[in-house]
Amino acid sequence: MVWYSGGLYHIVVNGWSDRKAFHLTSPDGITNWKFRGLAYDPTTDFVRYADGTVNHWNKIERPAVVIENGLVACFTFAVLDIPKSEEKGNDAHGSKVIVVPFDGVAFDRDMQNLSKAERPVDAPVPRQ
Repeated sequence: MVWYSGGLYHIVVNGWSDRKAFHLTSPDGITNWKFRGLAYDPTTDFVRYADGTVNHWNKIERPAVVIENGLVACFTFAVLDIPKSEEKGNDAHGSKVIVVPFDGVAFDRDMQNLSKAERPVDAPVPRQ
């Protein structure tokens, strides 16, 4: 999945072999991609809502973003609560799509601050 927000292009990509996803950014979407680390890991308390609810999913994949007014408002994911090999056709474990609210304002601010800290002192400032 690729999107643009906060002056950067972002990619979140699934690492299918270890069932984790990773985040990369680029100022122009073509060059200077930077590895930002783990985007999500289904073995952790990744899906945590403001009311304290925590969802645990065995498999989280197919991330997508919903952009509102230029900011990420939420992510959507395809999820499954058991290993795929254990899912049977007529049980309650079929894959689902979940919507996870996201603070795009804080995310863009943090990404911009990180980018500024990484830019050499004499480097030109990217145009917004």
